Amino acid sequence: MRIPVQVKVYGQTVLSNALIDSGAEGKFIDSKFVAKHRIPVRKLVKSIPVHNVDGTPNQNGTITHYTLRPLLFGNKLTMAFLLVTSLGKEDIILGLPWLKQRNPLINWKEGTISIRRTTTATSLAQRTTKTIKPLKDSIPAHYHNFIHLFEKKAAERFPIERPYDHAIDLKPDFIPRDCKLYSMTPQEEVALDEFLTENLRKGYIRPSKSPMASPFFFVDKKDGTLRPCQDYRALNEGTIKNAYPLPLIGDLMDKLRNAKYFTKLDLRSGYNNIRIKEGDQHKAAFKTIRGLFKPTVMFFGLCNSPATFQMFMNDIFRVIITEEAILIYMDDILIFSDNLEDLRRKTNRVLNVLRENDLFLKPEKCIFEVQEVEFLGMIIRPNNIHMDPVKLAGIQQWPEPHTVKQLRSFLGFCNFYRRFIPNYSSIAYPLNELTRTNEPWKWNELRTNAFTTLKNLFSSQPALLIPDKNKPFILETDASKVASGAVLYQANSNGDLQPCGFISEAFGPAQQRYEVYDRELLGIIRGLTAWRHYLLGAPHTTIIWCDHKNLSYFWAARRLTPRQSRWNLFLSQFDISITHKPGKDIPGADSLSRRSDYGTEPDEERTLLPDALFIGRIDVDLHNRIKDAQTTDQLANTILRAKTLNIPSPFKFSLDDWTIDSNLLLFRKHIYIPDNKDLKQQILHLFHDLPSFGHPGIFKTTSLIRQHYWWPGLTIFVKNFINGCTACQQMKINTHPTTPPLTPIPADPSALPFQSVSIDFITDLPLSNSFDSLMVIVDHDSSKGIVLCPCNKTIDALGTALLYHQNVYRRFGLPKRIISDRGPQFASHVFQTLCSHLGIKSKLSTAYHPQTDGQTE
Repeated sequence: MRIPVQVKVYGQTVLSNALIDSGAEGKFIDSKFVAKHRIPVRKLVKSIPVHNVDGTPNQNGTITHYTLRPLLFGNKLTMAFLLVTSLGKEDIILGLPWLKQRNPLINWKEGTISIRRTTTATSLAQRTTKTIKPLKDSIPAHYHNFIHLFEKKAAERFPIERPYDHAIDLKPDFIPRDCKLYSMTPQEEVALDEFLTENLRKGYIRPSKSPMASPFFFVDKKDGTLRPCQDYRALNEGTIKNAYPLPLIGDLMDKLRNAKYFTKLDLRSGYNNIRIKEGDQHKAAFKTIRGLFKPTVMFFGLCNSPATFQMFMNDIFRVIITEEAILIYMDDILIFSDNLEDLRRKTNRVLNVLRENDLFLKPEKCIFEVQEVEFLGMIIRPNNIHMDPVKLAGIQQWPEPHTVKQLRSFLGFCNFYRRFIPNYSSIAYPLNELTRTNEPWKWNELRTNAFTTLKNLFSSQPALLIPDKNKPFILETDASKVASGAVLYQANSNGDLQPCGFISEAFGPAQQRYEVYDRELLGIIRGLTAWRHYLLGAPHTTIIWCDHKNLSYFWAARRLTPRQSRWNLFLSQFDISITHKPGKDIPGADSLSRRSDYGTEPDEERTLLPDALFIGRIDVDLHNRIKDAQTTDQLANTILRAKTLNIPSPFKFSLDDWTIDSNLLLFRKHIYIPDNKDLKQQILHLFHDLPSFGHPGIFKTTSLIRQHYWWPGLTIFVKNFINGCTACQQMKINTHPTTPPLTPIPADPSALPFQSVSIDFITDLPLSNSFDSLMVIVDHDSSKGIVLCPCNKTIDALGTALLYHQNVYRRFGLPKRIISDRGPQFASHVFQTLCSHLGIKSKLSTAYHPQTDGQTE
């Protein structure tokens, strides 16, 4: 079937016919038709071979070029990616991919075809049409004259030209770079064609010939659809940062003193409302399998987009902001007043400014005429503004400890910030008591009050510093296998880092299975999200501390996973620098990510086999020796007496931890080993020295022993035993070798040429003029000149002296010092006696230490 089609070329319309062929595996345009009408073409990144129906190669060879053309079918305009090849009598062939994508309605009787509009624009339009009634219901009646501002379809327009068009200013040393082309699945190819068609139609993108490009790819959204993304990391690295300030949170909040009623508005398609400055569009070009394109509007991911957008919003609302009627932070607008009538008047005024500037709103995110609203991480009520409890949940939700280990974890967190808590020592004293050796565990009301008091102090002044956006921030993050934690810091008036807030959040089952790199990166994402209103657009680079070193290379060019790509779009909004810090240096975030209520960290995945497949060995003699030793052990007798008489445990552990099995005393189901050095060493020998174990390290040996045995100080005993193991010390690889200091031989600044020389031989060279070696003489102190004297490997001390006399002495005289190795030519009695008689100091190097004469070497 052939259908009439109009091809758009440079604003002109060319009439033709297109053959609909379901057997063709692509969309094609004839090369003669292209040449005749001067249709611009582009070269494919990779040529495409063409085969006939029988599988033989087509005589036209491979396809090397393509064109992206608007095609008009009746009144339906569609964008088509057409491969250029010889088609004989046909001008255009539309194959199976086009039929699948457009799913046209074909009338075989009349020979007509109708194009279904399945594009994003149509879907949005249909959805908007269906929701007109609910939209009116969600907007108060007195704002219905602005109802078009809330419609999705109305927002799909090319933004008007403004003086705020986004500039991309590059650093002087920036080198334009090309990028790799990412391959795509068939589903992604369809989504790409849809994206290009829609955005070319809107004018949001154009074909480009830019010398630089950023990668283009798709990531999965939660609803199963695909989100188009550009990886602008390299471009952002070379962009001069816009220092336009975002509003100070404190200044904004000061304006709300007498506010009682609030309306909150959220702009639709925030960044797409701003054009990219003419002449800068090619800098943001992106490469796809369909060619190179440049955006004409701001896209998500450009580093200066927040500053440009805030400047635009501040300017169009300048008059209203001056009158303190509204607060604006990026695409969030908060209108407030002390009475409803005035609030409505101000809201109408704001909506009118939006209409004049061709801006639109998201009705689902707008809130009208309420007395409590969340704005920039604060909960705002009449005469009451306080921090969102979510930002303090990390410390407020810390559960009461039930073991000494859990208590020490909490106190370790608190001790790091104790200088910000008045009377910290006296408040924490009841808790510190419980951590003492041999102190019985007894949690009472006094300790509950101390625990609660510390948590409350951490969420109030002076423990928490009120952030100042003019000063630099430091974000400390960490992730365990079960949760992430973050602390936001800023320097106080004394120059000390003081926390501004804490967050802690558990990982879901899927997140716990992330690789450690992604878990740590998710911890950073959560921290930036929690304090976005402080960190986005901050005048200083935000330093991020984390204990995963690989994250410091995140900005290096490499292929990202779909998950990392989504996160990269979010990270690109911020001016951040990721710095590695060991876990011991970030105790705040480390403790928050390991709260006891998150449970224990799961073991790494491993294959578990049934016990029947293992062969175990029971050392009856060893167990008998342990029984005998337990009968005379003071700790064992004390525990048995306490259990028999049912009296409180005299130690810090509970009596419930102790049981008796086969006349053996067990601690938490592990055999208790009395204080007997021979017994402990015998156990170490079984789990460390035997060939079946192969001398494992301290951690592994300790883990193996703890599967069966326990005694106080087990880890320290194992550590001392292994540190004294001869085999381990001989075979251990030193991962932190110490570098010996470099101590160069001092040179005499007043020395004449060749007064101090170093000498060595190069031997076993190819034979030349009967010589197979060279004597190398270097001026050590003065000119660093070199004299090369041909000789043989068999040269002796006398021959060495004669060579020196013939080649150096005649020109420069006798030296004062000769530096050499301990070769027989220099260490012999003849050479040493000669040097002594002539007043020459002979400096021989240390044996097997060629660095002494490194210059000659």
